[in-house]
Amino acid sequence: VGIKRRQIELLAERKQILIQNAVTKGLNPDAPMKDSGVDWIGEIPAHWEATKLRYLGTFQNGISAGAEYFGSGYPFVTYGDVYNNSVLPSKPSGLAKSSSADRVNYSVQEGDILFTRTSEVANDIGNSSTCLQTIENASFSGFVIRMRPVAKLLNPAYSSFLFRCAYISDFFAHKMNIVIRASLGQEPLKNLPIFLPSINEQEEIVAYCKSESERMNAAITIKQNQIIKLNEYKTTLINAAVTGKIKVA
Repeated sequence: VGIKRRQIELLAERKQILIQNAVTKGLNPDAPMKDSGVDWIGEIPAHWEATKLRYLGTFQNGISAGAEYFGSGYPFVTYGDVYNNSVLPSKPSGLAKSSSADRVNYSVQEGDILFTRTSEVANDIGNSSTCLQTIENASFSGFVIRMRPVAKLLNPAYSSFLFRCAYISDFFAHKMNIVIRASLGQEPLKNLPIFLPSINEQEEIVAYCKSESERMNAAITIKQNQIIKLNEYKTTLINAAVTGKIKVA
């Protein structure tokens, strides 16, 4: 069982490496390259634009309010919705008594990328979730920053892979303000280095990432099922030994 669990860990790591390579190196191994200007990234395709996130959209912190504001009313995207999902759930887990102005100022639209602002540890800061479908009448938590891209610069599905990469979390981990909790402000987020292929190339990378993710997830599921069966077999043997159905030397 221990070996199977390690194999699952390696498959998950392999999936992340494949995705990170795709969104930082592209799919053509023979493409001319240039220095990215970021030590831990190295070279990127020469035809990609090296920029910062601040130039790709607008930024908005979420709603901070007292306990009476929450628990009923309109859809409300929580910290957990963002932290736990690379793609934002179509039905957020929270409810809030948001005003009509709140639902305009803190709306959640297709293409929006939400980033977690706080955590107990720096490595968990800046987890992102991308909205692939506008959530009507929704607003979002003050523990989250919304980045709304300029139209047609970022494919939303591409964002869902790009902003969950290790290089993103590594960048944020080095930029954190740590007192009791790690905290991410808008300025470090705006200074995040981004390497941008064309929309057409983003679509090609999305197709590749989806295919590889499905392949790796299928392999992980096989290993998980094998663990279940091994545990069931172990339980059966123990029960048989305890009840005397088999002899133990």
